[in-house]
Amino acid sequence: MSDAGRADALLADLPRDGRGRLKVFLGAAPGVGKTYAMLQAAHTQLRQGVRLIAGVVETHGRAETEALLSGLPQQPLLRSEYRGVMLEEMDLDGLLAAKPKLVLVDELAHSNAPGSRHEKRWQDIQELLAAGINVFTTVNVQHLESLNDQVRGITGVQVRETLPDWVLQEADELLLIDLPSRELLERLRDGKVYVPEQARAAIDAFFTQTNLMALRELAMQTAAAHVDDDLAQGYRQLGQAAPAVRGRLLVGVDGDAQAERLVRHASRVAQRRHLPWSLVHIDNGRARDEQSRLRLQNAQQLAERLGGEVVLLRAGEVAKTLIQHAAERRASLVLVGQSRMRWRRRLFGGGLAARLLRNARGLEINVLDSDDMPAPLRLPEVRGLVWFDYALAVVATLAAAAVAWAVSSALALPNISLVFLAAVLLVAVRSSLGPSLVCAALSFLTYDFLFIPPNFSFAIQREEDVLTLLFFLLMAALTGNLAARQRRQLQALRDTQEETSELLDLSRKLTAATDRQAVISAAAHHLQGWNELDLCLVNRDGQGGWKVETGGPLTLTEAERAAADWAWQHDQPAGMGTGTLPFGRWWWWPLSGEEGPLGLLGVSAKPGLELSGQRRRLLTALSQPLAQALARAQLGQELESARLHGETEQLRSA
Repeated sequence: MSDAGRADALLADLPRDGRGRLKVFLGAAPGVGKTYAMLQAAHTQLRQGVRLIAGVVETHGRAETEALLSGLPQQPLLRSEYRGVMLEEMDLDGLLAAKPKLVLVDELAHSNAPGSRHEKRWQDIQELLAAGINVFTTVNVQHLESLNDQVRGITGVQVRETLPDWVLQEADELLLIDLPSRELLERLRDGKVYVPEQARAAIDAFFTQTNLMALRELAMQTAAAHVDDDLAQGYRQLGQAAPAVRGRLLVGVDGDAQAERLVRHASRVAQRRHLPWSLVHIDNGRARDEQSRLRLQNAQQLAERLGGEVVLLRAGEVAKTLIQHAAERRASLVLVGQSRMRWRRRLFGGGLAARLLRNARGLEINVLDSDDMPAPLRLPEVRGLVWFDYALAVVATLAAAAVAWAVSSALALPNISLVFLAAVLLVAVRSSLGPSLVCAALSFLTYDFLFIPPNFSFAIQREEDVLTLLFFLLMAALTGNLAARQRRQLQALRDTQEETSELLDLSRKLTAATDRQAVISAAAHHLQGWNELDLCLVNRDGQGGWKVETGGPLTLTEAERAAADWAWQHDQPAGMGTGTLPFGRWWWWPLSGEEGPLGLLGVSAKPGLELSGQRRRLLTALSQPLAQALARAQLGQELESARLHGETEQLRSA
């Protein structure tokens, strides 16, 4: 191992500057003793003189746990009413103000009450860690996001409160609290986990012998993976050969029903093999309904939460593009889902997995079988554009028949078929593959009915006419398929050119801007053409409030103002579509320099519209040159102030 690698490993093991340490007590199920073990560790810290506070601890009425908690200092909980129910949550601001050395926070995957600053408790813990406070916390293995499908398959229960895997992977210590399944069931029957009525229902529904054994195995696997990471880190610190990261995992995702399941499986495979991984979606220009786009967007957001990279490519051939991208990223494993075998795929070379297996060289191809659960019944969408495309196929066939009938006296019979081929090409270029195949079939029948002897009949007298018709149908289908593919590729190139032009145009305008006002004016002029979005750029007014530099006037609610304040203080996105204060209609993206935010970019969809994932990614890309331009303008202003100050000092000295 190189000295640089060993140095990186040693630096990684050092305490991060100003950041607290996270210790997680992991269990297979409720009742194994996670909270009890956490409180015992807290008493040990208290005897050693560590100043600690119990932020929130759920005892569930267990006498032993309550006895341990009573001997520790506690932070009073915040009470709020929601739909007539009084809820209690951890006082995050109170803990930050008290600033103890250690905070106890139970139930890491807990969802906070509506109106809280963060949606999840693990986000509160991240803020405590960022403030330099150490945290002890507990979690059950079924709450890991990547295990959601496996837990549902084992227990039949859909776990709603989930936790991104990267939170557990970044823990400084992971302690597995294990209890044999038989002992846990005895504790349940004795009423030491739930009250007797709840215990009987839990044993019948969730806490069965087989379920607990399976969950216990998942907890051990998770802990073993964390130990493997620590072991590899130790070897690297010694300068010895460690389990190296080999290649990369690519998971190809479409907008189908198993997209999120595929992402979770990819996260687990990458974690077991110690591979970095990427979600790759290849847009081939095929029209998608709203449900498909929503599923794809959810899968991309899930991949980001699980620590994966999201890549969007545009091309006509999915398998070929995926293989090329794997070669560029030096990937060793490609994971895809099983395609539904339609007759077109059987005719044109099979699904995506079959084409990858046939064309990939030196790649491991894994295919995840489709879920056994039946897909929900979905009514077909009635879209005017689709019906227009198929109507165009019918009209083009009738027009081709009229033209062919008019020139039939001057052209030989084989040449008349070219008129119908021209109609198929026209439909393929103007619409998609489906209407072009319909046009090919209608042209085939019309050509047979009108021009193949005997006329005005579908009967065929000569054998050579049968071959003529079959070759005509084959050529019409092939030309229609090629023309539709070229149209999709052209549309993909247009979309890519649009994004590139957006970046180039904004960069060109920002290059000419010399001060902050010019930068803001250039950005406002560039973004004013986005009619489906409301955009604004805000900055601090020097009194703790906000001033709108462009895009005003702007009226913010208390929740939107709190989200903007949090995004500014923590230099992270907040607001709509995020896990932090998502109650308003604005999404805040900080434009940051080396010393912190220089402004906030606010984005909101107009009523009746939504902020698509593509627009969100484009805005994220545009924010980088905008932030650089603001930093350059600030640096120029500081240099000018320094120059004026120097000249003033020289004049005073003279």
